[in-house]
Amino acid sequence: MKKLFVSTVVIATALMACKGSKETASTTPAAPLDCTSKVITYTADIKPIMENNCTKCHNTNNKAGYNFLTLESVKKAAESGHLLGTIKHEKGFKGMPYFAGKLDQSSIDKVECWIKNGMKE
Repeated sequence: MKKLFVSTVVIATALMACKGSKETASTTPAAPLDCTSKVITYTADIKPIMENNCTKCHNTNNKAGYNFLTLESVKKAAESGHLLGTIKHEKGFKGMPYFAGKLDQSSIDKVECWIKNGMKE
């Protein structure tokens, strides 16, 4: 009986240690994205991302209020926080693209830097 108790305590301690280390690793904030040396424009960088991932649904039908065929609508979504919130799958936003899964990190970073750097055409 004593061996069973000791074994249970050892296993429980090991499991708690593993859980604690995972929580620590996942709660460490990511380093902020450095956009200072990046020149990103809508025409060269963002428009192809929108065309390949968003305009199938967000087009002239203005689904969810956005027509991502136009720079003005993409800027509107960016200024409201919806564009970045949805492509980053942040809490409180419906993750987009809806049917394709999350965008690759490089595309997300381009969009974020484009927004941070003033949304150049």
